[in-house]
Amino acid sequence: MQIEGVRFVPFVLGVPRLVAPWVQRSPLADTRLIDVLAPASAPFFDLLLRGNALAFGAASMPGWVQLDCATLPSAMIGFALARADVPAGLAARLGDLPVDSDALVPVCEFCAALTPEPGTVSAFSLFSLLPGLRLGVRAKALALLLMDARRQMGVTRREGPVRRTHELFGPLRVLADRTVVHPAAEDTMIYELDVPPAAVLEALVRTGARPPIDA
Repeated sequence: MQIEGVRFVPFVLGVPRLVAPWVQRSPLADTRLIDVLAPASAPFFDLLLRGNALAFGAASMPGWVQLDCATLPSAMIGFALARADVPAGLAARLGDLPVDSDALVPVCEFCAALTPEPGTVSAFSLFSLLPGLRLGVRAKALALLLMDARRQMGVTRREGPVRRTHELFGPLRVLADRTVVHPAAEDTMIYELDVPPAAVLEALVRTGARPPIDA
């Protein structure tokens, strides 16, 4: 998918036999299924882990969580750049990128876990390493679309840009204003929202913005 003249490759990192139907549902024909169990995918897995560390610092996801809790039972879904297209500043921050100029470097992702309630997912990871392109919005929209989600739960800060990202998808219903077991309980809340229709999600994927109500 082209964003401001640069090709971003949509990806789904997971177990193929579980997430192949999600990839087949994608409106983006170049969506890449990356097998988390394949040895050849290890560099991509590591780059995604490093991206998570850049985004979240001390609160970043350990490698075993990325495998056990994110990419085995569900999938990490987002967009990647070819190594040759990664901005120099980001390349320096990520460090030790593949030599192959066509190798994929993930620059954003969203992950949600399936729940016992059909159609409801619980989001627990969202980041973007390139500001200004609404990649976080696009990744979340693509993931909810591929997962055929109808309701989404999650944790977010009470105020700020991350909350505004979630609000693009619909009004947030507060499930817990302060959950004492959360390490940042004073700043965060647990919410849920009704996932918008597929046409709205696809517009969010392609443009990063909701279409007009009468579209």
